[in-house]
Amino acid sequence: MYPLIIIDDEEITRIAVSGYIQKKHPQFQVSGIFSNGADALRFMRENPVSVVITDIRMPRMDGLELARHIYENHPGVLTIIISGYSEFEYAQKAMRYGVVNYLLKPLDFEELSRNLNDAQKHLDSLKLETDVNEEEIQLFFIDLISGMLNDTKEAARRFEQLSLEGVISDYKGCLTTLTLEKNDTLTQWKYGREKLAVSLLNGLRMLLPGYSVYHLFRSGMRYYFIVLSTQELPAFNPEELSSALFHLLHFDCNLQIQPSFENLETLSAPSAPLDVTRRNIRPENAGRDDDIVIQKAMSYIQAHFQDDLTREDVADAVFLSSAYFSRFFKQKTGLSFIDYLTTVRMQKAVELLGTRMKVGEIARKVGYQSRNRFFINFRLYTGYNPTEYRRQILRMEDEHEDTEE
Repeated sequence: MYPLIIIDDEEITRIAVSGYIQKKHPQFQVSGIFSNGADALRFMRENPVSVVITDIRMPRMDGLELARHIYENHPGVLTIIISGYSEFEYAQKAMRYGVVNYLLKPLDFEELSRNLNDAQKHLDSLKLETDVNEEEIQLFFIDLISGMLNDTKEAARRFEQLSLEGVISDYKGCLTTLTLEKNDTLTQWKYGREKLAVSLLNGLRMLLPGYSVYHLFRSGMRYYFIVLSTQELPAFNPEELSSALFHLLHFDCNLQIQPSFENLETLSAPSAPLDVTRRNIRPENAGRDDDIVIQKAMSYIQAHFQDDLTREDVADAVFLSSAYFSRFFKQKTGLSFIDYLTTVRMQKAVELLGTRMKVGEIARKVGYQSRNRFFINFRLYTGYNPTEYRRQILRMEDEHEDTEE
């Protein structure tokens, strides 16, 4: 949901607009209602806001002044102004401050709905763009750090491309290495090393709220994480963070935290990735480890194919990011995740079609809630729809029995 606030000095308008939005537009959360712009700005300093709906004439701070403050201090927030007919020219002036639209009083709620639908489309597109940007950055650093991107010219080219496209320029980030040395307490820790990686990731996310924290991979007892944010990175002290993680995880071991670089801006020169590329942090038995990861992923898919299984589910099970897992799985098996999942499901469906089970039940048994989707995939896999395939099986069985007689 996108947080939205309403500012109007008329209580009846505030109540009416808030009630309508909560009933008709659940994709927006009315997180604040104010009678003046000054109170609204104080709220925005401490809380995220995506959309502002404000009257233009109010005491203390009018809508035009509020729009100017939002434009200068909260870029990306969408402002919709409510205006009376007599203030039409006044509302026009607000457009220079990024106001996306104005609504005339008496308020037309259908027009309000159209504006909110447009706002949602815009916010959805921004969110998608942000998600794609984070994935591109993450893939770049995964390839760089894991040794897959060992050509320095290619590394520099990809970094420069990301910078030119504005993907990296808005982010501040750090690669963090957590090294644990074995001792009796850690060896006896009941959850094992894989669970430890998840706990470390969750611990970092708790200690760094509001930041995107990713677990890249583990090499021996070293765990590699990347922290991304459009804000300044927290000036955490490694010793303090280490102590906090001990407290969260309830175990005692020697934990060292080493940021490899403090800020993405330090990689501004095209040759800068070379320093990171030279780090040989891939274990010697990486190939064997890769095979183990793939085998675990395949086993997980075979055990859960009947569920509504997603790429993210399998990636979490093998402690990889979703984007990296997708590329890694295709590289190692020659099949995409969805192709392999479909193959497993179809093989089971073929087996079940030899029984008396109904086709609709078979579809559900192999993970399809949609009968149509099951039919489409089955035809693509076998060349027949399930009913035709069952007839083929029965005919072949009859022919086999006749031959034996």
